[in-house]
Amino acid sequence: MARIPSSSLRATLAQNIKAFRDERKLSQEQLAELCGLHRTYIGSVERQERNATLSTLEVLSGALGISVQELLAKKTGKGRFQAAVNELGSSIEKELLQPLDGLTPAQQQWIRAAILAFGMPRVFWRAPDSDMVTQTVLENLGDRLLSHHANSRQSLSKDRFEFALEAALNASNMPAELVKSRTNRGHDITIRSIPVSLKTEAAKNIKESTIHVSKWMELGKGEWVLSRLRDSFLEHLRSYERIFTLRCLDTSPSRIRYELVEIPKSLLLEAKNCVLAACKDSEQRPKPGYGYVKDIAGDLKFSLYFDGGTERKLQIKHLRKDLCKVHATWIFGSAALE
Repeated sequence: MARIPSSSLRATLAQNIKAFRDERKLSQEQLAELCGLHRTYIGSVERQERNATLSTLEVLSGALGISVQELLAKKTGKGRFQAAVNELGSSIEKELLQPLDGLTPAQQQWIRAAILAFGMPRVFWRAPDSDMVTQTVLENLGDRLLSHHANSRQSLSKDRFEFALEAALNASNMPAELVKSRTNRGHDITIRSIPVSLKTEAAKNIKESTIHVSKWMELGKGEWVLSRLRDSFLEHLRSYERIFTLRCLDTSPSRIRYELVEIPKSLLLEAKNCVLAACKDSEQRPKPGYGYVKDIAGDLKFSLYFDGGTERKLQIKHLRKDLCKVHATWIFGSAALE
């Protein structure tokens, strides 16, 4: 990865970061948060104590709302500094443009689709108080969504979501590792030493205000007693501390929309006092049943659905999104800004 090559260039970069930061009334802490970096890193660059990689320059320029060239060339104009900017452009040309000649027409078409995807209008948003989605995570995961949809109208599957999230977090200096063994049921990824369960939702009839997880866990072939099945769910919850679901709300030709929602574990633990009811009129064997969790006013918060079909699985239905936390949204496509 190319680094800033000279002390004079490093000095100018330090001055420009501070100048742009001051123009936008950002502290070092605020800029670091937007970039997913530590405050001390921003300080050391501004004090000319550290070099910066090209990827870091891209993150910094994105957070400041300028191009890399502007970040490097501001207040300098010509001479050695401009030559360094040209050198970065030449490096990119060698790494990306020249190899295109060796690709087949079909492969070039794939590359073209990706370039067009990255150029689509987009609106990426993160909750300001999100401790999981920094500005850098938002951009990294958004880029992976854009890349996926460059050649697909299908929503991101659970396994692809897992790999995309792991890559986005690690690229943003947030340690994450997918679980290789499935003996710890429900625990899909470890993020900063915290066990996390991941879900996805992309049904055609997806609801904006309620969350549905079609398969939370398998219920097994044991005795079919609703109270015991509920207790199995509560035991399952002990395997992880946080739960996130990636919801694909729209995959129309002109707009694609995702949101990352955290389902509070404390909310699901309220199932301990749920009202259990068997579906007596069902022809399914064993008979399915519900566990209803309601608030003080008697309104439904969510329900457990014990599906007695072939898979014998537990579903979460009618989970109110207003009881959860939306950490981020990604909207892109020709209608993204409407």
